[in-house]
Amino acid sequence: MKRRIKYFFKNLKSRKRLKVFGPHAKGIIFESENGLISLPIGDTTIGKGLGFKGQWDIKEINKIIDICDDTDVIYVIGTHVGTLLIPLAKKVKQIVGYEANENTYNYMQMNLRLNQVNNATLYNYAVGDEKKEVMFYQNKVNTGGSKIMPIKDSILYNYDNPNKVLVQMIVLDNHANEQQLPQPDGFIMDIEGAEYFALKGMQKSLSKVKFLYVEYVPHHLENVSNVSNEDFLNLITPHFNKATFLKKNTIISFQKGTSELLNYLNNLQEKGNAEDILFER
Repeated sequence: MKRRIKYFFKNLKSRKRLKVFGPHAKGIIFESENGLISLPIGDTTIGKGLGFKGQWDIKEINKIIDICDDTDVIYVIGTHVGTLLIPLAKKVKQIVGYEANENTYNYMQMNLRLNQVNNATLYNYAVGDEKKEVMFYQNKVNTGGSKIMPIKDSILYNYDNPNKVLVQMIVLDNHANEQQLPQPDGFIMDIEGAEYFALKGMQKSLSKVKFLYVEYVPHHLENVSNVSNEDFLNLITPHFNKATFLKKNTIISFQKGTSELLNYLNNLQEKGNAEDILFER
């Protein structure tokens, strides 16, 4: 019941904001540490951070920037509107980005122009393990929470009555080859629980990169992908030697085995705690 009340008020705030600005207003531009960021008016989650704090996840973003070189080609899977991509583009040589949500993809394109970013190539595709159309939730109150339709649905994902649309999914290894894209030096992935499917389709590319930065949210893995921590790690650990959990600054080496790493993830899952994980060689 508490959760339903919480989501009721989130929806109410979003609707009030839309009413204040009127039916013809589509977005707001924020001047932030992330850059000039345009965002849908109804997004009161990321919009609140940008509007009142002047930034969104900038500490985590700076940690990622610090591990990149100016010669790097970075693939960003799940660009959203560019709060990470835009500051990252100032540091690296080139970015290849994928965003499944057509609405936020359009804002991403606008934000590239607002910030005069010219070293990014974007694609309006979901990334997964098959080339096919998939059902996708376009969330409104937190557009960053948009995702492929969960295998096990929940109020966590549908509380704002998201638009349900079909989007095209591609297999990254195949798409990069078809488009003759440059070899990546690192991957940044935040696709709200679909990471497992994307990882299945990018094993060749993963074998050559320096790092993988991925968001880990237990209920996403359980409900969106419906897989275990072990399934998730089996697609990652053959390519890397250590994992850094950035929120707790915990480093686990797994050159001699993955049991400690798996136990750590299982503990996070038991507590329902999310983490940002950096896998490196």
